[in-house]
Amino acid sequence: MKRRVFMGLLLSLPALGTAVAQAVQEKLTAPEIEALLSGNTIVGTWSGTPYRQYYGPDGTTINVPEGGRADEGRWRTNPETEEYESWWRSTGWTPYALVRTEDGGHAWINGDRLEPFSVVPGRQIE
Repeated sequence: MKRRVFMGLLLSLPALGTAVAQAVQEKLTAPEIEALLSGNTIVGTWSGTPYRQYYGPDGTTINVPEGGRADEGRWRTNPETEEYESWWRSTGWTPYALVRTEDGGHAWINGDRLEPFSVVPGRQIE
């Protein structure tokens, strides 16, 4: 049975950015996150900056912000919290919830915002 994100989550998020009109349908589990990301690239925006990020099956990741330098990090999932975790030199390990949206897309929960993205098969970064 798929778990639904509590309505409290939606109520606790102040007004989501106007660019993100879709509502959260459900939080993804750790195995769902791994299946979605492993070996694939995502394309989206983070705090208004477009980016591409590749997720290696070996736990490596490369983030390429538009107009910026590529940065290498690590990624994993936490089966206890059902969250994605990323490691960057500047921040260390940081957890994020990943959700499916009502329109069938995906988004990160970044504080009080949804950060939508799309998945592109394989390594699609320059």
